Amino acid sequence: MDLRKKIALNISAALSRILSDKITRQTIRWMQNFDTALNMGYLKNLWDDVCYQRQTEKSFSWSYYDDMILSFVAAQLKELSNYEVNGIWLQTDAIYDQLDHMQSNGMTTASAYSEINLLCYISDIARYVINEYIYSQADRWQNDRLKQLLGTLT
Repeated sequence: MDLRKKIALNISAALSRILSDKITRQTIRWMQNFDTALNMGYLKNLWDDVCYQRQTEKSFSWSYYDDMILSFVAAQLKELSNYEVNGIWLQTDAIYDQLDHMQSNGMTTASAYSEINLLCYISDIARYVINEYIYSQADRWQNDRLKQLLGTLT
């Protein structure tokens, strides 16, 4: 790999981390504005619900939570510039299959450094942000309410 490509990938990785962290913070704040759906006495908001379920077991309504988060993150991604979405996309595992698909369907760009409109892959990119950032945050999130419910408050 030549130096220019290596530098471009490093910039892309840094941009992806910054944007994904920002989307994660926005998503957490958004979920904290909704009351809990799990009536367990300790949980206060939707983010507490998600954290509790990620740290114990998922309820029958987990797919509803997951779909809500996916929709919110996809909407946040659509607000970004193409180059910003491209930066996140370059970090996903699905990129190789998607690039092959794009090439076989004549969707490639003229330049190696051209932006690509990735709206057709927005769900895959959102899923990456959710799994790598939001859910990994939920897996280790702690507050007094969760500690109380999980029995870890000392």
